[in-house]
Amino acid sequence: MFKRLSFLLLTVAFVAALAVSQTGCSGGTASQDSRDERDPYLKRALVRKNMDDIDGAIDLLNKALSRKPELARAHLELGLLYDTHKQDYIRAIYHYQRYLELRPDAEKRRLIEDLVRQARLSFAASLPDQPPGAIEQIAMLKREISALKGQLAVSQGTGGTAAANTASAASTNVPVLVPPKPAPAQAAVQTYVVQSRDTLSSIAAKMYNDPGKWKTIFDANRNTLTSPQSVRPGQTLIIPR
Repeated sequence: MFKRLSFLLLTVAFVAALAVSQTGCSGGTASQDSRDERDPYLKRALVRKNMDDIDGAIDLLNKALSRKPELARAHLELGLLYDTHKQDYIRAIYHYQRYLELRPDAEKRRLIEDLVRQARLSFAASLPDQPPGAIEQIAMLKREISALKGQLAVSQGTGGTAAANTASAASTNVPVLVPPKPAPAQAAVQTYVVQSRDTLSSIAAKMYNDPGKWKTIFDANRNTLTSPQSVRPGQTLIIPR
């Protein structure tokens, strides 16, 4: 109940800020949103929304976006409907973020960012079988992941000072795990193609400088050699190091 009340208060504040921005700013995102409302699908969707036909409004907004994917106002309206009426927080977050991408200088940016944070917490709280303190743990893990990403960018030489500062601000005392460099790999075996008149003893003499190691070669190739005398020209033998 408290979560729902908090969200309603936030939504009221958002609507109030939207009204102020539309009346007090003629050249900003409010006028851009007003131009978006000229879209016939969006216009009809707003009528359906005012009539509490939520499913009809969502359907028309999706049709508007299928025609004009960059129709920012449609993304915002869909985010609010999915959030407040459908509790589909993943879709709501997507549409909120698309609106902010299309309107990076929106006067109501901070309010929408608050809606995104609220939707994320609501989604986390909706997950089944949550242990105590799960939401706090999720938030902590996100901070640590952000810090590790920044450290990774620095280690790869792509993040620079800004990434380092972001990592430092996001989390403290997060260890940087640097894996040891592997030693140059050496093949455990090599191969030898049998030549005319070769024997296992002569091959051992070539490969090991010791004809007495013929049995090492024979044991490594028992799947192809039936006896020490069964070597044939053209065969490829495994020669253990």
